[in-house]
Amino acid sequence: MFSNEEISSILRNWTVGEIGSIASSVVILFNFLAEHIELQKKLSSEPQMILRAIDEILRIHGPLVTSRRITTYPVEIGGRKIDTGERISLNWISANRDGEVFEEPEVFRLDRDPNKNLLYGKGIHVCPGAPLARMEMRVVLEEILTHTKLIQFSSAGTPVKAKYPASGFASVLVKIN
Repeated sequence: MFSNEEISSILRNWTVGEIGSIASSVVILFNFLAEHIELQKKLSSEPQMILRAIDEILRIHGPLVTSRRITTYPVEIGGRKIDTGERISLNWISANRDGEVFEEPEVFRLDRDPNKNLLYGKGIHVCPGAPLARMEMRVVLEEILTHTKLIQFSSAGTPVKAKYPASGFASVLVKIN
């Protein structure tokens, strides 16, 4: 039987991936594509690369910063002992930029192994909505890239990054031709 706190935690984790994180992800993708015109052209001519590009862009700049967990057994990480029952915060963005896992972690590369990307979590904590999220973002990019010529920044303003604990952008103004 779950406690009210556990049920609240489960529901929060299930709903965090809702429209807000998809919207944040789409804005991150549009911002990246506006910064990288050559990538837009590549994805327009090679749409089979869109899913790989989405995973790599969101590895570099993920829509979620952290997740909270409570340890279920004692562990030692990086020389620090963590006891059972301790509250910890996992920083997904930091993990996805770990230089011990990703060569040149700040560089966009379509040849990376997407299985190392922790964008959607891992193991028992993998996001149950990951296939739906990937499909939604793929369809958005396929449709935009198929029916337009260029995504570029608008002269009306520059991108404004979101403030912690959020990730992504507070605003990005793009012009789609």
